[in-house]
Amino acid sequence: MRLGYLTHVTGGDPARAYRETVELAVCAEELGYDSFWVAQHHDGHLGGRLPSPLVLLAAVAERTRLIRLGTAAVVLPLEEPRRLAEDTTVLDALSGGRLELGIGAGADAAASLRFGRRHDDRRTDTVAALDVLLELLPTELAEQRMWWATSSSVDAAADRGLGVISGRPAEPGSGVVPDLARYWTYARGIARVALSRPLPAGHSPGRIIDDLLADPALPWAGELIVQAQPSSVSADVHRETMQRFARYVRPFLGVAGPAHPAPVPQAPEPDDEIVPLLRPRPVVRPAR
Repeated sequence: MRLGYLTHVTGGDPARAYRETVELAVCAEELGYDSFWVAQHHDGHLGGRLPSPLVLLAAVAERTRLIRLGTAAVVLPLEEPRRLAEDTTVLDALSGGRLELGIGAGADAAASLRFGRRHDDRRTDTVAALDVLLELLPTELAEQRMWWATSSSVDAAADRGLGVISGRPAEPGSGVVPDLARYWTYARGIARVALSRPLPAGHSPGRIIDDLLADPALPWAGELIVQAQPSSVSADVHRETMQRFARYVRPFLGVAGPAHPAPVPQAPEPDDEIVPLLRPRPVVRPAR
């Protein structure tokens, strides 16, 4: 399973937040993360300071060599798709083909109003803009490295060959697992699912391991994108979270795929003194 890290780029001073985000991306690459994702927020919504993720990722591209660079997500109804295609293509060239372009319909009604858009039309507007964007982007990027961060549009993503970033908890009755199963069934090309999961402050590695391995959506995913919670934590907390997850949790994540996972013994609930004594345990899944 591939592993990514997401930040909402928060803080009182935007310039400092951008510099610290670049350093976090460098740290993520050094720790072996496969991808580094930034969220787009307009006008400081939810404390986010980044309205222009492609600009910041261009700076990240100059400081990194291998890690993939993701947007989770560009609010597509508020973008001019032709202009977005141009900026995306430039960044992808600068980064050596490392861009993972995540798009979404957006949840900030105030931003829709400020951009002169009807928030209630955001899903229809997303599909319309997406179809234009897909025609303009390089084929390899459009078909293999585009994602839809969605809780309700898996059918549109499947029909257009996009990967799906799912951030909804897969609780009983939530519809997450049936949606992912339907996506896998009807996806054009290679089905790609990334789960976005929070790492709540105060949760031990043992509890995080158990929560992840018990997540019924995990077997359907090929990538796990984690983020520190609350999203407003300092850069030092982000760095510590990345380090602890990479060292203590990642070894417990098996190879995912659309299968019914076999029961896995519960991991102990470690404290800081016994965490280094943990050893990875296999995750056994039957063949598809």
